[in-house]
Amino acid sequence: MEPTTVRSRMASRIQHMVGNAIIKDRRFLDDEQLIRSEQLAVLEEIFNANVRDAEIQELSSHFAGVLRGDHPCHLAIWGKTGTGKTLTLSFFLNLLAEMARAKNVPVRHEHLDLSTPRPCFRALNDLACMLGASRRYKKGISLEELMLRIEAELASYPGYLILFIDEVDNVRRDRDAFMTFLVRRLPQRIQAKLILVFVSNRLNWPDHLDPRVKSFLKLNELIFKPYDAVDLQHILRIRVEKALLPGSVQPGVVEKIAAMASQDHGDARQAVALLGKSAYLAEKAGSTITLALVDNAALELDRDRYLTLLRSAPVQLQAAMAAVIEATSRAKGAPIGTGDAYDAYQGFCDRTGLRAMTGRAFGDLLDELDMYSLVRSRVLSRGRYGRTREIILDLSEELIQKIYGAIRMNFELRG
Repeated sequence: MEPTTVRSRMASRIQHMVGNAIIKDRRFLDDEQLIRSEQLAVLEEIFNANVRDAEIQELSSHFAGVLRGDHPCHLAIWGKTGTGKTLTLSFFLNLLAEMARAKNVPVRHEHLDLSTPRPCFRALNDLACMLGASRRYKKGISLEELMLRIEAELASYPGYLILFIDEVDNVRRDRDAFMTFLVRRLPQRIQAKLILVFVSNRLNWPDHLDPRVKSFLKLNELIFKPYDAVDLQHILRIRVEKALLPGSVQPGVVEKIAAMASQDHGDARQAVALLGKSAYLAEKAGSTITLALVDNAALELDRDRYLTLLRSAPVQLQAAMAAVIEATSRAKGAPIGTGDAYDAYQGFCDRTGLRAMTGRAFGDLLDELDMYSLVRSRVLSRGRYGRTREIILDLSEELIQKIYGAIRMNFELRG
């Protein structure tokens, strides 16, 4: 038998995937690929199925005063990642603006996305660019000058100004200056009726504000609960209809994905990602989406999620993770202390030529790993000997080895 060539093997695999395709429009399995109008259309279908109806009713009650000339107070929205806070609020504000135009009420809403950490100056610079107070990022100007430009741009606007500040807890430096400007100074310098909407995944975010800002900040609060299984079924059925060919999903698949997602995290994005991964595995297998394929897809997503996070993480965070893995290995899987982890971290930095951070900064890296669920840490009391932190690496051995191998590969490539 004549051996196959790489060209023939490639052609065979591509033909297999094309011939067994069940995905008709992959964009509906990833909202980032949809244009704005398509996102809003999908959201309207989801909300028409009474998903997030309680939250939309609360938002309607809060902003009802806009259409009768009142000035609603500021709003804080809390909830875990993937509970639809940003999308629900964006959809609602678009509808509110349409209703306001019909009643000749001037309403302007702006979305400041702080999804990545930044200092106060960068956050206000982003706000200035968004409002048209600056065409591009400015360097070499003072924070005061930047605030004056924002005030000058808004000085002549007479209506309602709704500033939607997404992931507000990501203002990491001079947070109090940022909040003082928005909450105390800006409303006094412009004639518009300013309504601030703060969105965050962290319930304790206001606890770290300056007491003077907290006393001045009058807030209504709205908590987005994780989606339940019924809500996720509505969301997934809409995605199946738009993204997949008819008959490509076996009975019980949507219900199983919804049940798994509601029990684990209640995150709609992860539920849709599981549907997309299941569809990909079905195409590879040349079948429809089965219950067994959903299980396989869930295992692959868990592994891929951690690996993707670590590959794109800063090198210091990768080094901290490698140190925890090495120290846990020496302890034969038992919990380790911060000192053990820091010793392993210094050794890893010596071997790779990375500058080691201080013990305090390393503690911040451990907090970040804990936030991403890569490690678990807890503070234990030692009585008269004080307190210590215990670090637990609660991942499968296979995943630990894949993570450690990926980190070592990254450092070898850097070297």
